[in-house]
Amino acid sequence: MQVYLKIVVTSILLLSSLAIADTRIKGTGGVSSISGSGGGGIIPWATLGGLATQDQSSMTGFISRADVDDFTLDVKGLAVNLNNRVEFSLARQDFTIKANDAQISQNKYGLKVKVAGDLIFGQLPQVSVGIEGNSLRDPETARAVGARDDDGIDVYVSAAKAWIDGPFHRTSMLNLNVRSTRANQFGLLGYGGDDQDRQLMIEAAAAMFVTRSLAIGIEYRQKADNLSALIEEDASDVFIAWFPNKHLSLTAAYVRLGDIAGAPNQNGFYFSLQGAL
Repeated sequence: MQVYLKIVVTSILLLSSLAIADTRIKGTGGVSSISGSGGGGIIPWATLGGLATQDQSSMTGFISRADVDDFTLDVKGLAVNLNNRVEFSLARQDFTIKANDAQISQNKYGLKVKVAGDLIFGQLPQVSVGIEGNSLRDPETARAVGARDDDGIDVYVSAAKAWIDGPFHRTSMLNLNVRSTRANQFGLLGYGGDDQDRQLMIEAAAAMFVTRSLAIGIEYRQKADNLSALIEEDASDVFIAWFPNKHLSLTAAYVRLGDIAGAPNQNGFYFSLQGAL
């Protein structure tokens, strides 16, 4: 709890600096995903986090918690957006088994580059290419269930488009990712397995602003089923995100994560606080 408090205080201090990167439309950078990259909660989007335009840089910091039936996942991280072209991200994931308080931790490092199009203007959607590096700090459980490696790299291509006058005259957005991955349970159970290895997975999201400050949406993440000893199912969420100003967002979601490490029907709630400069 002290760690989370320090991060919250740091975010508030950063917000008080009132950096000049504030000319983008509120909410167009999304929030912070569990990998640290800008997007939704369970997947990154083609958008780059923060408020930077092509002549600016920006930074985001966040903390989040997913609390399902038998597990919790706490994540904290930072991302830097350079000229709304390149995003660097860093996150630490701490996965806790409620029954015995055992913990698995993982570091995640991300690079995302905008390569074409624009989220709002023009006909072409914004297209980004991302790389996520992952390293388990506690690999024993992953090895025990048959994972081949305790680190891995994901590569994804992401496309997003927003419409200012979308359905019901509301600002709306769609995002689609194609990911090449070896991860078991987001990498918390290692990478690769005895059943399958690297695969192409689909991820998608849709969001709508019901007011200028409040957005609702859904996300879906297809996940690889690499381990013969364990079933892995796809993940999804329904979320609501509040942007009281351009520098702060609060997100709440109902998440469905399916089977995790033999425990079925892992459903629960997700909360995230993000500060942006």
